[in-house]
Amino acid sequence: MTRYLSIAVVILGVVGLAMGIAFIAQGMSTQNLIAESLRAEKVTLELPKEGEPGYIEGNVVDTAAEAEAAQDILEEHLRERYGTYGDTKSGSPERTTYLAGTTLRNSLNLAVMGFGVCTIATVSGVFMVIVGIALLGTGLTLRRLYGSVVAHMISDISDT
Repeated sequence: MTRYLSIAVVILGVVGLAMGIAFIAQGMSTQNLIAESLRAEKVTLELPKEGEPGYIEGNVVDTAAEAEAAQDILEEHLRERYGTYGDTKSGSPERTTYLAGTTLRNSLNLAVMGFGVCTIATVSGVFMVIVGIALLGTGLTLRRLYGSVVAHMISDISDT
């Protein structure tokens, strides 16, 4: 019975390791995809644009913190200039501009949430790897102990 338990624990350890590695890889690749998508849009809210003093190559919003800051800045500017959606008149150029700003703000908000989900997946993967290693070690130890117990039982039987 202990032999089967040790095999089951080893299998669970290997599955935990594999799933953990998959979660880490998926979280990191999706995070890179989100960052690349943000870079492709070249959003530079409140950052110097190309040709302006202080511009740095790649000075675009491409991290969760930058996306959240840009979203907050955009919301502040929209509120200061136009108030709320209800404050703009239907069909007016102000409402069209407000909606365009809101669309960008929502996209930045989705990027922030996406980065958060990627972080959760990566951290969960690290935890699964740690648990997988612990289970694998426990299963192998049980296997070794089971072998030692059987060897002692056989030697005890042969001594009698």
